[in-house]
Amino acid sequence: MSFPEYLKDRISEDYKNLMIQKLQEIKDQSEGLKNTFHPSIAEMNQSLRDVLQRELIRIQEAFDHKLDGIHEKLTKEFAEVVENYVSSWYHSDITPFQQQMELLISDVVSNVPVPPKKENEDLASLVDLARKLDQAGTQAEILQVLLHHIGSWADRAILFVIKGDQASGWAALGLGPDWDAGRIRQIEIDLSKNLILRDIITMGEPVFGKADSYPDNPDLFQAIGDRTPKSALAVPVKVRGKIAGILYVDLENDLSEQPDVPSLLTLASRAASMAIDLLPLRSRTAPAPSPAAAPETAKIEMPAPPVQEVAEPSKPEEEELTSKVTKAEDVAEAAAVTGSEPTLIVPLPFKEISEEELQYHEDAKRFARLLVSEIKLYNEAQVSAGRENKDLYERLKDDIERSRRMYTERVPEHIHSSTNYFYEELVRTLANGDPALLGM
Repeated sequence: MSFPEYLKDRISEDYKNLMIQKLQEIKDQSEGLKNTFHPSIAEMNQSLRDVLQRELIRIQEAFDHKLDGIHEKLTKEFAEVVENYVSSWYHSDITPFQQQMELLISDVVSNVPVPPKKENEDLASLVDLARKLDQAGTQAEILQVLLHHIGSWADRAILFVIKGDQASGWAALGLGPDWDAGRIRQIEIDLSKNLILRDIITMGEPVFGKADSYPDNPDLFQAIGDRTPKSALAVPVKVRGKIAGILYVDLENDLSEQPDVPSLLTLASRAASMAIDLLPLRSRTAPAPSPAAAPETAKIEMPAPPVQEVAEPSKPEEEELTSKVTKAEDVAEAAAVTGSEPTLIVPLPFKEISEEELQYHEDAKRFARLLVSEIKLYNEAQVSAGRENKDLYERLKDDIERSRRMYTERVPEHIHSSTNYFYEELVRTLANGDPALLGM
C-alpha cells in the first residue's frame, strides 16, 4: 500500500471516529435539554387545565343564574295570569253552574245502590251452635253437637275425657274411614308427657300454636293417625269450673291463615260447658209431658246424629261421659257431711196426679240417675270390690250420702219423701239390680 493510500485510510478512520464522538455529544446535550424542559411542560399543561376548569365553572354559574332568573320571571307571570282568571271567574255569576252541579250530584247519589251488608259467617255459625245446644237434651248430645259443629273449622278433631293422668278418646272427626267408635275409645294419651294436652290440665286455658311446639306432640299424632299437622289447638271442656274433658283440633295450615279459629273454638267450648251446667235447670222448666203419658213410662232419648267417620257411642259409653262431665261432688262441696244411715222409703198408693207433678217425677228420676252414675264413674275400683264383697254402701258411704243430700236439696220434698228413686238408682246402677250387693 502506498503512503498516500495509507494516509487516506487513516484520515477516513479518524474522521469517522470524530463524527461518532460529536454525534454522541449532540445526543447527550439533547437529552439534557429534554430533561431540563420536561417539568416546565408538565407544569404548563396543569396550569392550562386549571384555567380551563375555572372558566367552565364561571360559565356554568352564569348560565344557572340566568336560567333561575328566567324561571322566576315565568313563574311570576303565570301566577298573575291565574290570579286574574280566578278573580274574574269568582266575581262572575255562577248560579247556573251551581244548580247544574247540585242536580248532577243529586242524580248520582239517588242512583247509587246501597251495598248489601254481608253477614258475618263466624257470628252466624256461633248463633247456630247456640240454637243446637239449646235443643240438646243430654250432656252427650251437647258434646256431639259441639264436635259436629267445629267440623268446618278444623281438619281433625277429637274429644278426650280426663281419667286421672290419662286422656281417653270419646269421639272424633276427620281421622279416616277406618276409625270407628271402638278404635277411638282405645286412644290413651299420657298427660305426664310434654305435649299440648298437658298444658290444658296445668293452665286450664286454651292452648294453640305450631304443631312442633311440644317435644312429645309426635306421640299424640302417632296415636290419632300418624299424620303431622302444621298447627295444633286444644281447649278445655269445663263443667262447674273444673276440667272434665279436652277438645283437641289440628290444622294442615298455619294459624296465620285461619286466625279466628282459636277464638271460635274457645267460645264454642264455653257455650257447650254452660249448656251442660244449665241442664238441671232446664229440666225443671221443660214442657210437661202429654196427658197420655203414664207415671211409669221411661223417657226415651233420641241418639245424637252420628259423627262423621265415627260410630255413635253405645249407651254405657254415653253414660260414662255424661257422668264424667257433671260430677255432683263439684256442686255439693259446700254441704256438710253427716253419718246418717239410709232409710227405705215406702211409696204411697198411686193416685191421679197432674202433668206438672209427672214432670217433677221425671226430673227426680233423671237427677238420681245422674248422681249415682257419677259415683260409679269416679269409684270404679271400689264399685267392683263392693259388688264382690256385698258391701257397696260401706265402701262408698261418703259419696252416697253426699249425693243423697244433693238429691233431697234439689228435688221437691213431697217427691223425695214419697218415692224411692235415689235408692232404686243405687240398686240399678251400682248393684246391677241386686239390692243385696249394697250391704245395707
